[in-house]
Amino acid sequence: MGIVTFGDPRNRFDTGTLTAVLETAADENLRTSTDRPGGVHRDDAAYDAGPGLRDYLAALRRYWWLALVTFLVVLAAAIASLYVIDPVYRAEAEVLVRTEDSRQLFPRTSGTSAGALIRSPSAEIIYVESDEFQELAGEAAGDEAEVEVRSATDSNPLGQSSALIFVAEAGEAAAAQEAAQTWAETYVATRHASDVQETTALRDLLVGDRDALRTQQTEILAPLATLDDTIAAVTDPADLPRLVNERVALQRELAPTLDPVEADLRRVEGQISSLNVDLRVMENPRALAYVSSAAERPEGRANGSVTQSVLVGVVAGLVLAGGAVAAARALRRR
Repeated sequence: MGIVTFGDPRNRFDTGTLTAVLETAADENLRTSTDRPGGVHRDDAAYDAGPGLRDYLAALRRYWWLALVTFLVVLAAAIASLYVIDPVYRAEAEVLVRTEDSRQLFPRTSGTSAGALIRSPSAEIIYVESDEFQELAGEAAGDEAEVEVRSATDSNPLGQSSALIFVAEAGEAAAAQEAAQTWAETYVATRHASDVQETTALRDLLVGDRDALRTQQTEILAPLATLDDTIAAVTDPADLPRLVNERVALQRELAPTLDPVEADLRRVEGQISSLNVDLRVMENPRALAYVSSAAERPEGRANGSVTQSVLVGVVAGLVLAGGAVAAARALRRR
């Protein structure tokens, strides 16, 4: 640098000193601009930001042993829990019930009838949950498993189903399979027997009503029968017109009493005929319900598996290991 002289020697300026002054002023201006709302300072973000990924990786290298121990402890606990809790195995058996939607899947007959030939899954669930059936099924299957029944519609609320699902849970796979299958078969057998019994009892009741109506009909027609016998015994043809007229008049007189009895008689005889069709159909034990899907032995536990436990242990171990490292770093910074 040189010295510039302007007239008086006292007015001499050192160019090096001038440059330093200008640089200092520029630094002051830059620092002042960062204090304003529109100012920018590249070092602010790094200065204000907390510890980043680099600091965390550095802490992980420092506390790798803590992360490894935490991960292994959590993984071991997850796997050990599988052997601490009692195993539960689940098996299912499906029973198809004859309804309006599924009647084509059942044996057909030449007659058509309502009554016991159509079932409702919701009503069947009520029957299965009754104390009578629970006792019968419990005696047949034993108490090694817990069994519940649900409609297949519960698994698919948007669709209609004609099936009942028997779900059994037990501590052994074979016990769960046997219980589900036994309950399903017990339902088919006992429900069939109860339907036959109820239908037979109803038919017998209607047969008694029919006999009573026939007796009442005979009593009403007794005067006509007597007159018919008189007409049959007439030997003089001249007496026939008078007797025939008497019979016609008597029949008209008895009509208001006789017609309702005969109408009831025809109705009851039609019901008896319908129930006879039902009983012929129910001669086949599979006519109203059958096991459409037999219970299979479960291959794995219902309350967890080794693969599931390992997966849960790995995920939880990684999360807790990261948390342990972060906690150790926070304690060290204090």
